[in-house]
Amino acid sequence: MGGARAGVEGGAVAVTGSSEAWAPGKHALHVDEVQRARGMGLLLGTLCLIAVVWFLFLGGTPWLRFTTMGALALLGTISLYVWRRAEPGERYVPLLRLFSGTAVFTSALMDYYIGVFSPAPIAVSLGISFFGTSDDRRWAVGCCLVAGAIYSITAALLGLGLIPDLGLIRVPDSPLVITFASVMVPLVFLGTLRQARLSRHTATQAMIAVDAAARVVQQREAQLAEANLDLEKALDVGGAAKLGRHTGRVAGSWVLGDVIGRGAMGEVYAARHENGHTTAAVKMLMATADGNQLARFYREALIATKLRAPGLVSVFEVGALDNEVPYLVMELLQGHDLAWHLRKKQHLELPEVVAMCTQVAAGLRDAHAAGIVHRDIKPQNLFLHTPTDGGAPSWKILDFGISKLQDGGDTLTQNLVVGTPGYMSPEQARGQAADARSDLFSLGAVLYRALTGQPPFRGNDTPQTLFDVVYRGPRRPTELMPGMSRDLDLFLAIALAKSPEQRFTSATELARALAAAASGGLSAELRARGEILLLALPWGSRQKH
Repeated sequence: MGGARAGVEGGAVAVTGSSEAWAPGKHALHVDEVQRARGMGLLLGTLCLIAVVWFLFLGGTPWLRFTTMGALALLGTISLYVWRRAEPGERYVPLLRLFSGTAVFTSALMDYYIGVFSPAPIAVSLGISFFGTSDDRRWAVGCCLVAGAIYSITAALLGLGLIPDLGLIRVPDSPLVITFASVMVPLVFLGTLRQARLSRHTATQAMIAVDAAARVVQQREAQLAEANLDLEKALDVGGAAKLGRHTGRVAGSWVLGDVIGRGAMGEVYAARHENGHTTAAVKMLMATADGNQLARFYREALIATKLRAPGLVSVFEVGALDNEVPYLVMELLQGHDLAWHLRKKQHLELPEVVAMCTQVAAGLRDAHAAGIVHRDIKPQNLFLHTPTDGGAPSWKILDFGISKLQDGGDTLTQNLVVGTPGYMSPEQARGQAADARSDLFSLGAVLYRALTGQPPFRGNDTPQTLFDVVYRGPRRPTELMPGMSRDLDLFLAIALAKSPEQRFTSATELARALAAAASGGLSAELRARGEILLLALPWGSRQKH
């Protein structure tokens, strides 16, 4: 609405659907590596079993031959296990380490048995070409360097005559040939390792670029989706001052001016007190409003009279124009809502988010203390007010039109889905009763949006979105914003817990936890709670139902 606003918003409804989380580039590389490991497992397993059969007919020193056969049998077994059982996840890394470590040990025995200066070391290059591209960089480089070092030391000891030559293909007589092999074979290993790491680095950088581009696209989509929520209203008001049907009339002691906003239930007028010194916003109900809308308007008026707090919009007067058109005179806000700010800069900086959360949580604390649940916390209902007298900007909570009194009935919305799909709590999405913890979930969703640049739940349509709210965890925040700390991940896991009992118990606790997480000082108890929640429902996964 430009610079001034009082707040006229609504909600939305729906029921079921599903959506799949997009796999980020790092995960895609991990899946690719596991698939290649399974292929390498099948290849090495087959080669090892063939070699064991051949070794039955080869000569050589018996103890070395049978030791090498045992190592080949072990490597073949592990290789075939990798082929059959390797899966993406945390268990893959120790399995890969066992696989590569056994391969290094077996290759050393193979080289010594067949011959250090035979073609046998070629097999080591095959292993390096695969293990060297592993995401487990230190282990991969370490294994490859150990394999090269074992070869160099063995070759040197053989050349110096310090260990017996038991190979099927013996050491050549020429010292120059021995020196050449001792130097060049490890250099080939190092060259293979370098190429493998370069290949991994190139693929990783490409995926990082793809991830970054995808994040920008998704952030733009999120901005567009939120802009569309305001499009009808923006077109209706025209972005500039506009005369309304009540412009120039007097509502109580207030002279109505231009229309500064419109919603489903009414219009908002700029107004000035008859004394000429005080300005305000006057919300007028539409003449065509039905009984339900009239009851909702009076509910907002009733709730507004119960609330007097810095984080909430002040109400000055309630009445009816000509005893027919109800109106609500409230504080005239100067500035823009959070949705506007997020369209301008995609996401807020962490200190800005902490400051916003502190002020909004204080407003919710006061509302909850008065027995009121807002039920529609979203970016469009959080407004950064900049006083014209030069005072410090402050965040205000708008639109208590679909809020409810915790100690009263809810006949206006009973058994209906109430709220905005992408920000409502799971219990609201199910059409169940909402309490203060429902507002905390919605605030958590807003914080996720402000921190990452993307809403936590966004399906292709309303049913999909509601399905995700109830059954799916959002994407890991640190995947969307890699600079964020692990504590913020854990904080958001608690704030967005599917069960109300697992969330923060109060707005004050939530705000304090965010401040602690922002400085890397989340308590051990909250960290443990977040970890337990993520074990039950990891980021991006779907809950069984």
